Amino acid sequence: MRAPLSNPIRSLSGRLALAVASAVAIALLLLTGLSTWREVERYAAAKRDLLRMTAQILAASAAQATAQGDEAAAQSTLRAIAHGEALVYASVERADGDILAEQGIGLRLSNDIDLDQGAVSPLDLMTTRTLRVSVPILENARPIGRVVLVSDNRDLAERVAEVGLTAGFAGLLALALGLAVSMGLQRSVTRPLAALARTMDGVRLGHDYSRRAEAGSGEVGALAESFNDLLRAVNERDRAIARYNAGLEEEIRLRTHDLIEAKQSADEANAAKSVFLATMSHEIRTPMNGMLVMAELLASADLPPRQQRYAKVIARSGQSLLAIINDILDFAKVEAGRLEVERIPLSPRDVADTVVTLFAERARSAGLDLAAQIDGDVPRSLLGDPVRLGQVLGNFVSNALKFTATGHVLVRMEMEHESSGPVLRIAVSDTGIGIPQDRLSGIFTAFTQADQSIARRFGGTGLGLSIAERLIVAMGGRVGVESRLGEGSTFWARIPVEGAEGAEPVLRRAPALPAAVRLGALGGATRAALTADLQAAGFHPVESGEGHWIVEAAELLASGRRPEGAGRVIALVPIGDTSGPELLRAGLADAVLRRPLAQAEWRPLLAALAEGTALAVEAPAADESAAAALPSFAGARVLLADDSAVNREVAAEALGRFGVHDVVCVQDGEAAVEAAAAHRFDLVLMDGSMPVLDGFSAAIAIRAREARDGVVRVPIVALTAHVVGDGAESWQAAGMDGMLAKPFTLAQLGSLLAQHLRAAGFRDPADIVTSEAPRISDDVLLDEPTIANLEELGDRDFLARILRLYIAQAPQALLELEAALARGDAPAVSRAAHGLKSMSANIGAAQVKDRAGAIERTARDGDLTRLADAASGLDGLLTRTVSALHLRLDVPTGSAEGEQSEMAHAIGGQREAG
Repeated sequence: MRAPLSNPIRSLSGRLALAVASAVAIALLLLTGLSTWREVERYAAAKRDLLRMTAQILAASAAQATAQGDEAAAQSTLRAIAHGEALVYASVERADGDILAEQGIGLRLSNDIDLDQGAVSPLDLMTTRTLRVSVPILENARPIGRVVLVSDNRDLAERVAEVGLTAGFAGLLALALGLAVSMGLQRSVTRPLAALARTMDGVRLGHDYSRRAEAGSGEVGALAESFNDLLRAVNERDRAIARYNAGLEEEIRLRTHDLIEAKQSADEANAAKSVFLATMSHEIRTPMNGMLVMAELLASADLPPRQQRYAKVIARSGQSLLAIINDILDFAKVEAGRLEVERIPLSPRDVADTVVTLFAERARSAGLDLAAQIDGDVPRSLLGDPVRLGQVLGNFVSNALKFTATGHVLVRMEMEHESSGPVLRIAVSDTGIGIPQDRLSGIFTAFTQADQSIARRFGGTGLGLSIAERLIVAMGGRVGVESRLGEGSTFWARIPVEGAEGAEPVLRRAPALPAAVRLGALGGATRAALTADLQAAGFHPVESGEGHWIVEAAELLASGRRPEGAGRVIALVPIGDTSGPELLRAGLADAVLRRPLAQAEWRPLLAALAEGTALAVEAPAADESAAAALPSFAGARVLLADDSAVNREVAAEALGRFGVHDVVCVQDGEAAVEAAAAHRFDLVLMDGSMPVLDGFSAAIAIRAREARDGVVRVPIVALTAHVVGDGAESWQAAGMDGMLAKPFTLAQLGSLLAQHLRAAGFRDPADIVTSEAPRISDDVLLDEPTIANLEELGDRDFLARILRLYIAQAPQALLELEAALARGDAPAVSRAAHGLKSMSANIGAAQVKDRAGAIERTARDGDLTRLADAASGLDGLLTRTVSALHLRLDVPTGSAEGEQSEMAHAIGGQREAG
């Protein structure tokens, strides 16, 4: 804080007096100097005139003596004036410069100032002691010599001193007048200012804003009035603050209450979101467990090459779907902008093949041609996220198929070079409705579509393209669109290429082989893809003449004969079409190629055409059988705890694929604790939600026993469908060693077994493919794809065993559900419904699964009022479902009727007992 002035009056008046004195002194010095200068100049002029006049008199007097050379007469003349007070030297010189006569000092000074030279500096006059003047001696106007006079300037100092004394007296008088003026100014200026300063310091130190400064006149008075206005404004502000503070406490209380309510609402909404995510995760993963595992087991079975490829497409699709679902369920991570992408080797050709195969049936049903064109310089492998890249490409293709009524959809991959390095350009072009130019800028905005009527006409939320853009940006790339209304659109993405392997070997036609290739009535996309590859290999597509043929299978079947003049004939067969073998047997075609084109099939055929080698009737498998790639853990003993018999059977069968056949199955956590205490296991797979004792509590009990008895710790892995919410982290608190989320894949199970068991000849489980079974409609009793997967998994004895387990446990679960409803026990209702839903999903009992799932969701919400009649009709539905399962699985009818009667009797007996 600034310290106040001790005496503002003295300070200001002192500075003013000093200023006046300084001004007077400076003026006095300047005036004295100027006066002295002028006085010296006047002195020099007067001295010159006096000496010159004296010298002229002497020259006239000494003229005759000089002319006659009479030294005595000249001396006499000089002696007459030698007694002058100021003269120090006088001489008469002849014309040749010889001195005729002289008087005064005998030694001449060398620095005499010669007044004959004109203007003389006053400074020089003040620094010398003698002045010199000379005049010529004339005779008859002829110079015959000269007179020289030298005088001192002693009187100059007296005259300068006189001037200085006069200036000093004048300066004192001026200083007195200046001080008098400053005193007057102090009274009119400094005193009001000092009073204002004292008032300001008083306000500042005492915070007394009621004080006022004395108003004066002139500028100082205006300053004081302005300060008073400021004080009045401060007073008004203080009064306003006081009024506001009077009601501030109440306002703060009200706002705090509002904030508390808002926070509670936000917490409740966040908790509801977490519960929703956890519930949805469990609802999706529980039925997917059986479907994905069975689909993957099908992919690993011993199948013909084409069927194996189909199964692998299903497996890759299941992997993609599961990865996408994981991110949807982990919604908080996406909201926070922490969406992560992998950086693993991926094949752009495999991504394109998978996507066009996935959308083949949709394109065929819409009458559209779908194909992928991959340029030859596209790397075989690069670093990226195959699932995310497939998701983006699939979104582009789905979008193109949605808005294309006729024509084709073409996927193209090509390399481009930018300043930052090589990039892979992925483009999807269609011949659809196009997008207006004014809508292009917002096409990648979330919930945005080109027209508000699009959602009503074609469906969709407008979120897909926004997600695709975010994924590409996360990969370090960018997206864009080009479109013309009524002609079609091209959506493209450019991603940087890193860790790229070399491109596929360049195929070149042997010179001796024919170059012509005729293309039949093909769609625009297929024709473009084939033409580009054929021309790159050195072939020439032609419209007529002889050559190889690539033609639609339907066209060959319609003609019933091989094309005339044809070399080799390749038939294009839509995926799922079974006419291929018939064409080969009839000799109408030399090879079949599925449509949409798959690079894994097309490139070997193109190589055979270019090299003249035999065409493969079936395209070779991309890799070896997945079953052969599974590692073996023979001899391992596993404890499997799950309350669903169907889940236990599926998990046991999956373990069997890894050579694990010593599997002990229990149905609740208490039994798992007892089994772990009675026997030694190499691994425990524990479901989280089980009756009697849940899996997490069972794991805690097992760990406590191990610590108490000092036995070797057995690995315990949670086998649960809870991947979000509290259940997702419970396995860590329970002391488990890991978590395997349902539905799991063979790759994940193999990795888990490799982590906890010693494997002989173990291969990287990342090479094991995954799959997912398709969903079913809601108006049928059975889930046909799930049942088909069960049939592929085992023989009739296996199916009968699964059905017997379901018949034995489903009625019991239904009775537990009815009893819990009667008691109004919401948690028990949820557990019973979950068990019935899980076992029904894994055996393909679609409607029972849906009914039980709806009951479970409602019970978790705690609203039992809506479940009063929830179980009504479930027993009849369960009976019809079991009958349908007997017929579908072809189980002996006698056995079926007995088990069905036993089930109905058990349900009825339990109700009578109740």
